[in-house]
Amino acid sequence: MTKINEKKILFLLLSLHLVITLPLAFFLNVWADEASTLATTEYGFLQTFQTVHNEKQAPLYFLLVGLWRELNGSIFFARLFSIICSLLAIKVFFDLARKFFNEKAAIFVTAAFALHPFLIWASLEIRVYSLVVLLSVLLLKFFYEGYREENPAKAQRTQRKAQVYFVLTSIFSLYANYYLGFLLVGCFAAHLVLKRWKEARSYFLQMLVVGVAILPLIWIIKSQFAVRAATFQAEKSLLEGVRILWHHFLTFVLPTEIYPTDTASYFSIFRLWFARLAVLAIIFLLIKNKGKIADEKIFVFGTISSVIGLFFLIAYLLLGSEFIAIRHAAVLFAPVILLVAGVLIEIRPRKNNLEFIYAGILAALLAIFFSYSIFALYPNLAKRGDWRRVAAFIEQNEKANQPIVVFQAYDVLPFRFHYQGINKILPDERILEWSLEDEFGSPNSFSKQIEFVISEIPPEAREIWLATDESCQKTEGCRDLENFVQTNYTIEQTQDFYVERIRLLRKR
Repeated sequence: MTKINEKKILFLLLSLHLVITLPLAFFLNVWADEASTLATTEYGFLQTFQTVHNEKQAPLYFLLVGLWRELNGSIFFARLFSIICSLLAIKVFFDLARKFFNEKAAIFVTAAFALHPFLIWASLEIRVYSLVVLLSVLLLKFFYEGYREENPAKAQRTQRKAQVYFVLTSIFSLYANYYLGFLLVGCFAAHLVLKRWKEARSYFLQMLVVGVAILPLIWIIKSQFAVRAATFQAEKSLLEGVRILWHHFLTFVLPTEIYPTDTASYFSIFRLWFARLAVLAIIFLLIKNKGKIADEKIFVFGTISSVIGLFFLIAYLLLGSEFIAIRHAAVLFAPVILLVAGVLIEIRPRKNNLEFIYAGILAALLAIFFSYSIFALYPNLAKRGDWRRVAAFIEQNEKANQPIVVFQAYDVLPFRFHYQGINKILPDERILEWSLEDEFGSPNSFSKQIEFVISEIPPEAREIWLATDESCQKTEGCRDLENFVQTNYTIEQTQDFYVERIRLLRKR
């Protein structure tokens, strides 16, 4: 295949990613996490620099978005930053894949990466996840070029340059997202597993440079960790942590719902059993081949993926499941894709006609599951809360002096970015102070927050709009709020949206 054809195929993959993401970036509402980013970066770079500590995360992404939004403050333009990061990630991934696979396999694997529902989801988030994917791919590329690539024609100076790029990207990465540090440890472990002691020593010394460069972050990380650790945490078990990571792995290999619903779909059930059988088949093939894996990259990406997974398990045991959700696993996405691709290529049938059938079955399977997963990403073409439609509904039906009360309090943020009506939105302070107070779904889950939200309702208001999320519809977590409503109000109007219920209440 000529280089011109490779360029055309890459352009096609980039175009397909854009065809899917651009319309959705324009149409979809923002949800709470995105609204938090918009609020932090709303007034440009300098204001972002002063308020970025409120995010309790690594600061660099928010500073970049604050600078980006100096050009245009719209929701679409903010999402465009994530889309550009994904496009760059696809290009770098293609360059990386060509180093490990033949031309046809590299194109196949890159197509799976470019059209993967998780990358599409990341492109549509005004959060750090798309940048994390880009940085993880860049780190893998520079790691291979600087430490792993064996090419006699390659000058030592060029290899050193790749190592410098790796160190600089590592520093940038840690200022953008702490979890990218897991990948750096995984790269060191890969040297040890392959007994590359000289490379391991050089790598360790260069990571000391990275450590010095991120010293300003240490105090920030410590204080943020202390805040996270002090909040209520549900009971944890090692088995549950492994189960969560297994779901992330399956999502990257054969996606169904990025965020599963309460009831498992037929696709999810099929995937689970298919994965179990596939694991048994791979074990059988390895035993048949006397456990030999000739491909070094499987060990490299297997080690990196395993180390990242181990750190996620530790994070779960320290902080709880909230901090190892699928969105946090963006650092694991590219290594798992490359690992699974390496395994599938290693076990492929060697005869041409069988290899063609094998590739056809894989392509059909991915096409079916990718299509379903993309379709399931946004029910009713809405993100959580469906705030665009919620705002339009209230604007069409509201009258003056009908305050809008939002629970949970953090959902005030996305509602504000869509609502153009005439009434006050409450609460209007302490929006981001609240966290889970007891086991999720229990009557005491949000007791203090509910008490505060109720205190914000103006006593003179004869009618109010009340917006409540799914925790009030599916659990006992809002019992105090619902009891307050039943005691003091009659329900004049109710409308359900995606995980959000809107009611017009009249005081008794």
